[in-house]
Amino acid sequence: MHSNKYSRGGVLIVGGSEQFRGALFMASFAARNALTALRTGTGYVTIAAPSHIIDLAGKVSPVFILRRLTGNTTQDLNTIASVRHNVLVLGPGLDGATSTKFLKRVLKAESGKIVIIDGAMLRFLKRNTRLISSNMILTPHDGEFGAFIGTSLKGASLNKRLKLVKTFAKGYKCTLVLKGHETIIAKSRKTKINRSKTPALATMGTGDVLCGMIAAYAASGMDTFESAYAGVRAHSVIGDMLFRKKGMHIVATDVIDAIPDVLKRFDKIDKKR
Repeated sequence: MHSNKYSRGGVLIVGGSEQFRGALFMASFAARNALTALRTGTGYVTIAAPSHIIDLAGKVSPVFILRRLTGNTTQDLNTIASVRHNVLVLGPGLDGATSTKFLKRVLKAESGKIVIIDGAMLRFLKRNTRLISSNMILTPHDGEFGAFIGTSLKGASLNKRLKLVKTFAKGYKCTLVLKGHETIIAKSRKTKINRSKTPALATMGTGDVLCGMIAAYAASGMDTFESAYAGVRAHSVIGDMLFRKKGMHIVATDVIDAIPDVLKRFDKIDKKR
């Protein structure tokens, strides 16, 4: 019962660019909404991004902690280090202009925390595979994963996708979430398949929402595999519920708004604490 924002974990989201402004906020809002439904959810969310993104963030919502990135590697690393967090989301909205040196040093500094990789950061890791570690959760769709491993997954069977995911996760010792109608989650010898009942979530931005939800579960203390599966499963259940209400007319913000209504049934308060 006696908890505070720090005891409930923190998520730091580093990303954003002039071209992709919305992706950063989708991930942020998902993590923030997840805390309203889960007792062990995220206590606070910090956005670290270029000034034009931070200016927008202040207008979108007053609840986030905001940190400006200047483009100066040393200064920005100090900014990130000053933020209290146990989960880092790296990638939403980042573009190809982001410094390779900066990203390498961020990952090195975050070696003791869970790091969720999304978006353009997947392309960065393809060129720097030695940086992939056991504390990482990678969240590609079929196109991104196929480009990463050099194999087209267009029209691939579930068995083929499953085999490729298992091989990758075991080889790199990371947690891999291969998004799709049949989303595969794998780490080492553990594998889960989540079969969606509807394709209604196949719209832009919903993958960013999933990324934020996984971050919220990870901040609560779950390990990488558990966090990934919990996020995927909750995301899917919300999608099924929205499909019954809205049919094939769902957008990412619908998913964000529905998080508390779907997950509040799992709320518990430990009165001994």
